[in-house]
Amino acid sequence: MPKQIISASEMERYGYCPLSWHLDLKGIDAEGDEVNTGVEKHKEMGDSLKNLLVEEEKSRITSTTLMTVVGLIMTLVTLAIAILWISDDNDLLKRNLGVILLILGIGWMLVASLFLYRLLLSTEKIDKLRDDYKLGESDIETPDALTKETPVLKSDNYNLAGRPDYLIKKEDMRIPVEVKTGRKPKAPFFSHVLQIGAYCLLSEEKFETKPSHGQIRYGFDNEPHKVVWDSKLKNLVIEKLDEMNDILNGDMEAHRNHKRAGKCNNCSRRKGCPERLRN
Repeated sequence: MPKQIISASEMERYGYCPLSWHLDLKGIDAEGDEVNTGVEKHKEMGDSLKNLLVEEEKSRITSTTLMTVVGLIMTLVTLAIAILWISDDNDLLKRNLGVILLILGIGWMLVASLFLYRLLLSTEKIDKLRDDYKLGESDIETPDALTKETPVLKSDNYNLAGRPDYLIKKEDMRIPVEVKTGRKPKAPFFSHVLQIGAYCLLSEEKFETKPSHGQIRYGFDNEPHKVVWDSKLKNLVIEKLDEMNDILNGDMEAHRNHKRAGKCNNCSRRKGCPERLRN
């Protein structure tokens, strides 16, 4: 029987609380308004990012079309000037042809000006979106031109799979980015670090190049946290994967990993938890 594949988002839940993760596997769903609000906000941010990627794709198409039109204009004008130059006053056919080509060239100049106007508007919109999202000049990889989503990354070696919110392409590296909807903490939460570590592990195996780091973003309007992908974090991710597999195989039990009543009170699976702390 094949092993159950562990997802990077499951690792985030496991890092938050192993028992909460295990309860989810047993079919105890998360409850509370914050859960629904978080899902909606994450979808909104995903749609917003897709709008940026769609706009950049439109800009590239417009730019390519504009260059084609400019090339056509140059050809028409060059031919028109050449024909008018070599024709004499008595060669009406050639002169008329030259004038027609020149008129066509001028007509296509109007078309080119329309494409240029659209390109300028698109560039202005892209610059604003990138500035709002604090993306700078990052080259966001969009392998799926239709959905604008990153692919599901899989690792047979670690029995792991996951889809980061997006990937930043930097030379041969693919830096995974995970966007969170909550308030920005002073430092990333352990569970979020574990999740981005899982994405780094997947990126390293999939693209055969070790990423220097992963990024956790708490909303698009905040600077991202950089999580260094080093041997320490890699060993931690593999250690937690081993624990999760042991639990799935029945070799180990899942238990609450903290003694914080406040954390228990805010847990979305508190009602179904046999180890919940009392007030």
